[in-house]
This record gives sequence, C-alpha cells and structure tokens, in this order.
Amino acid sequence: MTTDKPELDSTEEIFSDYFAIVANAKEYPQRGETNPRAIMIEYMRLTESYEKLLKTSVRISKMGDKTQKKLLKYKELVDSLKHLD
Repeated sequence: MTTDKPELDSTEEIFSDYFAIVANAKEYPQRGETNPRAIMIEYMRLTESYEKLLKTSVRISKMGDKTQKKLLKYKELVDSLKHLD
C-alpha cells in the first residue's frame, strides 16, 4: 500500500488530520500486529478521532443551517421590497 497523500481541495483540507488517521488505520492490519493491547490502543485512537469528526460535522451543519435561515429571511425581505416598487 502506498503512503502517498491524496491531493485535497480547499473543502477537504479541514479534514486532513482525519484523512491521515483513516490512512493509518487502513495500513494497520498489514503491519501484522497481534498484540491485543496494541490493537485496542489503535481502536481507541480511531474512535476518538471519529468522535471529533462527528462533533465537527455537527458544528458545520449547525452553521450551515443558521446561514440558510438568514439567507431565506433576506430573500423574503428582498421579495417584499420588490413588491413595494
């Protein structure tokens, strides 16, 4: 498996740390690790990363929802101003 980093666009750049963690997790089984403790540590690292990613995704969704609500209010305002003309 290659360790080349995929080219990320500006949107994906915020998630670059998570892409690296996923790449590491995908390579982990190929290393032949059989120690249960080491496997559990890697599993915990992956779940902690997933939790952070989930929280980031929720935060981004909330920001998007707030922005959409503001845009809809402004659109209604503009539409009502157009009808006044």
